Amino acid sequence: MRMKMFAAESMEAAKAKIFAEMGSDAVILSEREVDGGVEVRAAIDRMGAAAIGNEPVFLRDARAGGHGRGIDNPMFARVRDALLWHGAPQRFADRVAHEGAGRLPGQFSAPEDAMAEGLGRMITCDPIPARLDRDILLVGPPGHGRTATAAKLTRRASVARAEIIPLAADLDGSGAGAQLAAYLELERDQIRVAETPDALFATLRTLRAENRRCVIDLPAINPFEGDDLASLADLVAAIRAEPVLVLSAEGHPDDLAEAARAFQRAGVRRAILTKLDVVRRRGGAIAALTSAGIAFSHLAITPFIGGGLVPAAPSRLSALLIEESRGDVIALRGAA
Repeated sequence: MRMKMFAAESMEAAKAKIFAEMGSDAVILSEREVDGGVEVRAAIDRMGAAAIGNEPVFLRDARAGGHGRGIDNPMFARVRDALLWHGAPQRFADRVAHEGAGRLPGQFSAPEDAMAEGLGRMITCDPIPARLDRDILLVGPPGHGRTATAAKLTRRASVARAEIIPLAADLDGSGAGAQLAAYLELERDQIRVAETPDALFATLRTLRAENRRCVIDLPAINPFEGDDLASLADLVAAIRAEPVLVLSAEGHPDDLAEAARAFQRAGVRRAILTKLDVVRRRGGAIAALTSAGIAFSHLAITPFIGGGLVPAAPSRLSALLIEESRGDVIALRGAA
């Protein structure tokens, strides 16, 4: 199924656009009023409908002129429509399709390869090594999986015969130490817990004197609260650890984009994308990190602590975004 969102000043104008581009077989899936008009989502059963002649000549020429789009490049439509189905913003979907299938029309036989090419031109992937060269500070909004991610990083290092000390910064008294210990199947006294900023600084001084690296599970931060972000920036400067964003694939694309940009302004340069196993539409989170200029570090695609992190790569993101591909299997290759 090919789907697309249309915007117009009225429902009649939107229908005219839909039938002109998608043909008389198009079905209207949803409609809503927005400032200045309406937004209408329509679909057609034939995948890549632009390839089978339901596009008028004037529209075909306008879309295809020099950009590898339109009737001569159904792969462009396939990549774009897959991203739109996944909730990615229109501009992001168009650009990925252009950078892959549009820039190199006819080169790709599989949409996942065209999408991987497009993503590879737009994103940066920078996995965290199992043996850390500096301390990691996990930050993120409430419920996005920071504590589970801290446990996964700790377990991954152990499997690689490296050492990461799990440190729960329980600065809000929420019992983060007990939760982190439970994830790692350890007793609470087997992990480090800091309940005040002074205790956190003292623990870090001790670990650094022993030349040991740690992953710090910080309390949740509201990215829309200026005081929270200011406190984060101060903490990062004080403890000299790298802030790594833990961002769930759940949520509205606009909220995710605004959150990602807020954390980027606070000093975040890498992110771990979580909960990819519990959502169907993953495009919003991927577009959000891309728009903020944050590098993809790892993908969390299972709830299990062991083997729950996969190094990010354009091909793995593409596999998760192409509906027909076995994204869960492809992305799991190389999990650690």
